[in-house]
Amino acid sequence: MATSSVVRIRTTLEVAKGKVLSWATQLEWLDPEEDRWVWVVRYDTAGGKGHRDRNRIAAHEPVPLPESPGKALNWAKRDLRSRAREYIEEYRAAKAQGKEAW
Repeated sequence: MATSSVVRIRTTLEVAKGKVLSWATQLEWLDPEEDRWVWVVRYDTAGGKGHRDRNRIAAHEPVPLPESPGKALNWAKRDLRSRAREYIEEYRAAKAQGKEAW
């Protein structure tokens, strides 16, 4: 991956009375071939249980996230930051193989 690659992590939260109820955080990459942002990996609590989705690769992968929503969100963001290069390379490989995006 070129060092000029542009990435970002976007996070949304549902909070009530100061308590995190649900959340989503995703790694996005500015795809130079498409000249637009694409989501690469997302962690969220859709369906009531934390999981990981990888665009073009796998949906609803079970992941051993902490029970606490706040701790789970922090864990997911750390994972996205530390493995961004790996996730983007896997996305690019799946795209090159013609796997469909969602």
